[in-house]
Amino acid sequence: MSSGLPVSLCMIARNEEHWIASCIQSVQHLVREIVVVDTGSTDRTKEVAAQSGARVFTFHWCDDFAAARNYSLSKATGDWILVLDADEILAPVKLEEFARLLDAPGVEGYFVKIRSYLGNGEGMAEDQVVRLFRNKPAYRFAGAIHEQVAGAIIKHNAGGGLAFSDLLIYHFGYLDRHLQVKNKHQRNICVIKKALDDKPDDPFLLYSLGIEHLQCGEIKKGIEQLEKALVFMRGNEGYFRDLLLTLCLGLFRTGQRDRLTFLLDGALSMLPADPDLHLLKGLLALHDGRCDTAIEELRFALTVGAQILPPYHIHALLGDSYNLLGQYGEAEDEYFNALLLAPHMLYPLTQILGLKQRGRGRLQWQALSRFASPSRKKALYKELCKLGELPLAMVLALLILVEPANSRNCRELIETCREYRLMVEQYLANRPGQEPLGNYLLTGASGMLLYASAVQRNLECGLFSFVQGLLRLASSALELVVMGLCPSWSPALLNSLTFGERIDLDAKGAHRQSSPAETVHTKRIPVVPLAPGDHGSRS
Repeated sequence: MSSGLPVSLCMIARNEEHWIASCIQSVQHLVREIVVVDTGSTDRTKEVAAQSGARVFTFHWCDDFAAARNYSLSKATGDWILVLDADEILAPVKLEEFARLLDAPGVEGYFVKIRSYLGNGEGMAEDQVVRLFRNKPAYRFAGAIHEQVAGAIIKHNAGGGLAFSDLLIYHFGYLDRHLQVKNKHQRNICVIKKALDDKPDDPFLLYSLGIEHLQCGEIKKGIEQLEKALVFMRGNEGYFRDLLLTLCLGLFRTGQRDRLTFLLDGALSMLPADPDLHLLKGLLALHDGRCDTAIEELRFALTVGAQILPPYHIHALLGDSYNLLGQYGEAEDEYFNALLLAPHMLYPLTQILGLKQRGRGRLQWQALSRFASPSRKKALYKELCKLGELPLAMVLALLILVEPANSRNCRELIETCREYRLMVEQYLANRPGQEPLGNYLLTGASGMLLYASAVQRNLECGLFSFVQGLLRLASSALELVVMGLCPSWSPALLNSLTFGERIDLDAKGAHRQSSPAETVHTKRIPVVPLAPGDHGSRS
């Protein structure tokens, strides 16, 4: 390679013709040599790799990632080795910054952050893995699955030799479309079971097998393997905390709350400040109706930084806890905090509207409208219209119209007024019997459009303000739509919660109240991110 840096890129690959060129291109300016070991491709992986400048070798797959990885190392000639998988790319880094890592005294290898994108690409997990290290015969990978090189480096450097870098790798192999094509989980399960034939009591292999089962949706099998692994663990393993957390998630998902309570008590005695364990404890308390305890635990998890649910979701759960306690002001505050963090999350918006329906809301319409920009609210109500959720779409359109800051954006005002009137017409066309309320809303919609047109033309009418007239009509329409057209909303988030799945309350499903399970739109992700430590390839 043209850079002249004494680095060999080493990767193993199989059927990666669509990814491998991008992987190589991301590091071509940094490395002198590219080594690709093909483990049985039936597509054009080898040809694409060769065209990208790689030396390509063939390795007979033997259900052992470490063996394949070490074969690639044996072909490297550089002083340093950079390990990537074909479905990864290295984030941009300057040549001189990369060179400084190679010149650092006393460093034999570097941890590199790997950011894995999950599901449809909206979720992610991060891990620190040794991927850059000196090319020495003693530094070889171990482990048939989740192969590791860190142990060898530490062993030959009296417990040291490793440092952390600012390098970042983007990993796309856990996207749904990639998993489905390559059937990775079943492949990994076969590899792990073969390794367990030789080491049936290996806790890391049992843990890895449990994770694969959970990621396949085989929750009971996953729990069984995690419990087996726990028997053989000492408690100082790098993945001990993740095993406990994953097991807790599995027990929750299968409704085994008594066992979960017992496990949580034991886990918190060992990890008393763990925010995710406190989050689980808080949600158990909320499930049991102990809302004061739930608030305490959820607040701790939010403050310390829980990872299994995003902050906006925890704010929404806090809102439900306060709501059920009858502390409506605090509930409204938490729901609004959730909206500010995630404007697409419509569940807390429906709960704020539910408080108004019960005469418990204190937030003024103009203040509520500030949870998102007009363009964001417009995108949301257009999506809701496509889904046929017209009352909530009307609310979002009207929240645009009550914003004082938009009184000067006449073009947007007129467009929103027209779209709102069309929503009302569409809603009434399919719902006979709503004529009195519908006629009032249509009259108000026409009045708002008239006022918006007057504002655009800079018309004046004595002491009457067209801007204020528009705001009054929009506020009145909001009250009517929320009280007369929207369903009754009350706390239902916990009933729909499935641990191990990130819940994204977007335009889909936020409206339905008839079935709690339909109150949210869920996007499945693996139960737990990759365990901390030096995990290897999953290509």
